[in-house]
Amino acid sequence: MTAAIDAMDVETRRTFLLAVVRNKGCLVTTGLALRIYAASPWKDISRNTARRDLRDLARRGRLVPAEHRGVRFYRLSGDPNCPHPVRNTRQLVLEAIRTEGGEWTTGRTRRTWHQIAGTHVLRASVRRYLAALHRDGHLDRHGDGTPRRFYTPAETRKGAAR
Repeated sequence: MTAAIDAMDVETRRTFLLAVVRNKGCLVTTGLALRIYAASPWKDISRNTARRDLRDLARRGRLVPAEHRGVRFYRLSGDPNCPHPVRNTRQLVLEAIRTEGGEWTTGRTRRTWHQIAGTHVLRASVRRYLAALHRDGHLDRHGDGTPRRFYTPAETRKGAAR
């Protein structure tokens, strides 16, 4: 329950930051984000957390990153209703597995997931995701009873559409 509450708090915090930036209509740096948070319920936010929030808003397409004379800043994007990139990540990872083929371990899947979504994913979440794909018939599981378990795309049989 705590993880769900923390996730909501993170989402609320980022939405608040974006609303303030939209209201001011200015360029935002990490320092400005810290000043915005200082006047909010999240006054104890660290510099790294503010950076992470700005990067996430940029990945979502709400902010556009830029740099001038070595100073990184973000400006508002033109489309305020961009979907979060994680929305279609599961389908995109499955397509990558089918396209690339070969052996898919938890680590390889995590790297692909990170490249597609730009966000961190837990090892346990990837294990559950791979197990669900195996259960649904998309992947074949290998290495049961050994320290190294991996998955390969399921063989499609003639006449059987997956």
